[in-house]
Amino acid sequence: MRKLLVAGLLAGGGYLLWRWYQRETLSEVEGVVRLQSEHEHFHLHVDLPPGMEIQPGDTVEIVNMPQIHGQTHGEITYTSPIKLYRASWLRRNLIKQSSLVEVNELVEHP
Repeated sequence: MRKLLVAGLLAGGGYLLWRWYQRETLSEVEGVVRLQSEHEHFHLHVDLPPGMEIQPGDTVEIVNMPQIHGQTHGEITYTSPIKLYRASWLRRNLIKQSSLVEVNELVEHP
Protein backbone atom coordinates (compact mmCIF):
# COMPACT_ATOMS: atom_id res chain seq x y z
CA MET A 1 0.00 0.00 0.00
CA ARG A 2 2.82 2.39 0.88
CA LYS A 3 4.59 1.71 -2.46
CA LEU A 4 1.37 2.47 -4.31
CA LEU A 5 0.98 5.76 -2.42
CA VAL A 6 4.60 6.78 -3.15
CA ALA A 7 4.18 5.86 -6.84
CA GLY A 8 0.98 7.92 -7.00
CA LEU A 9 2.67 10.93 -5.36
CA LEU A 10 5.64 10.71 -7.75
CA ALA A 11 3.33 10.44 -10.75
CA GLY A 12 1.27 13.40 -9.52
CA GLY A 13 4.40 15.47 -8.90
CA GLY A 14 5.75 14.59 -12.35
CA TYR A 15 2.43 15.56 -13.93
CA LEU A 16 2.43 18.94 -12.14
CA LEU A 17 6.02 19.64 -13.24
CA TRP A 18 5.10 18.77 -16.83
CA ARG A 19 2.05 21.09 -16.74
CA TRP A 20 4.23 23.89 -15.31
CA TYR A 21 6.82 23.34 -18.06
CA GLN A 22 4.15 23.40 -20.80
CA ARG A 23 2.36 26.52 -19.47
CA GLU A 24 2.37 29.51 -21.86
CA THR A 25 0.75 32.92 -21.86
CA LEU A 26 -0.38 34.52 -25.11
CA SER A 27 -0.01 38.17 -26.11
CA GLU A 28 -1.39 39.42 -29.42
CA VAL A 29 -0.03 42.68 -30.86
CA GLU A 30 0.44 44.42 -34.19
CA GLY A 31 4.03 44.36 -35.45
CA VAL A 32 6.09 45.41 -38.45
CA VAL A 33 7.66 42.58 -40.45
CA ARG A 34 10.65 43.09 -42.72
CA LEU A 35 11.17 40.29 -45.22
CA GLN A 36 14.04 39.86 -47.65
CA SER A 37 14.30 36.74 -49.79
CA GLU A 38 17.08 36.67 -52.33
CA HIS A 39 19.12 34.03 -54.06
CA GLU A 40 21.94 34.06 -51.51
CA HIS A 41 20.07 34.61 -48.25
CA PHE A 42 16.71 34.85 -46.47
CA HIS A 43 16.15 37.49 -43.79
CA LEU A 44 13.07 38.03 -41.62
CA HIS A 45 12.88 40.62 -38.84
CA VAL A 46 9.91 41.50 -36.63
CA ASP A 47 9.64 44.86 -34.86
CA LEU A 48 7.56 44.41 -31.71
CA PRO A 49 5.99 47.28 -29.76
CA PRO A 50 8.15 48.94 -27.07
CA GLY A 51 8.27 47.01 -23.81
CA MET A 52 7.62 43.63 -25.41
CA GLU A 53 10.72 41.43 -25.23
CA ILE A 54 11.37 37.93 -26.47
CA GLN A 55 13.01 35.69 -23.86
CA PRO A 56 14.49 32.18 -24.16
CA GLY A 57 11.72 29.65 -24.79
CA ASP A 58 9.25 32.18 -26.18
CA THR A 59 7.64 31.60 -29.57
CA VAL A 60 6.66 34.30 -32.08
CA GLU A 61 3.99 33.57 -34.68
CA ILE A 62 3.49 35.91 -37.63
CA VAL A 63 -0.19 35.63 -38.56
CA ASN A 64 -0.12 37.12 -42.10
CA MET A 65 2.50 36.47 -44.75
CA PRO A 66 2.58 38.17 -48.16
CA GLN A 67 2.27 36.13 -51.32
CA ILE A 68 5.71 36.16 -52.90
CA HIS A 69 6.94 33.94 -55.66
CA GLY A 70 10.67 33.40 -55.37
CA GLN A 71 12.80 36.46 -54.70
CA THR A 72 11.63 39.77 -53.20
CA HIS A 73 14.05 42.06 -55.12
CA GLY A 74 14.81 44.03 -51.98
CA GLU A 75 13.06 44.26 -48.65
CA ILE A 76 9.29 44.00 -48.18
CA THR A 77 7.87 45.76 -45.12
CA TYR A 78 4.33 45.14 -43.93
CA THR A 79 2.26 45.09 -40.73
CA SER A 80 0.79 41.89 -39.37
CA PRO A 81 -0.83 40.61 -36.20
CA ILE A 82 1.85 38.90 -34.08
CA LYS A 83 1.22 36.22 -31.46
CA LEU A 84 3.84 35.97 -28.71
CA TYR A 85 3.68 32.80 -26.64
CA ARG A 86 5.64 33.39 -23.42
CA ALA A 87 7.29 30.33 -21.89
CA SER A 88 6.88 29.39 -18.24
CA TRP A 89 9.60 30.26 -15.73
CA LEU A 90 10.62 26.59 -15.56
CA ARG A 91 10.98 26.17 -19.35
CA ARG A 92 12.79 29.52 -19.71
CA ASN A 93 15.42 28.58 -17.11
CA LEU A 94 15.91 25.05 -18.43
CA ILE A 95 16.44 26.43 -21.94
CA LYS A 96 18.93 29.02 -20.66
CA GLN A 97 20.96 26.32 -18.91
CA SER A 98 20.87 23.84 -21.81
CA SER A 99 21.70 26.49 -24.42
CA LEU A 100 25.03 27.17 -22.73
CA VAL A 101 25.94 23.52 -23.31
CA GLU A 102 24.79 23.69 -26.94
CA VAL A 103 26.81 26.83 -27.66
CA ASN A 104 29.92 25.16 -26.24
CA GLU A 105 29.29 22.12 -28.44
CA LEU A 106 29.03 24.35 -31.52
CA VAL A 107 32.21 26.23 -30.69
CA GLU A 108 34.20 23.09 -29.89
CA HIS A 109 32.93 21.07 -32.87
CA PRO A 110 35.75 20.28 -35.33
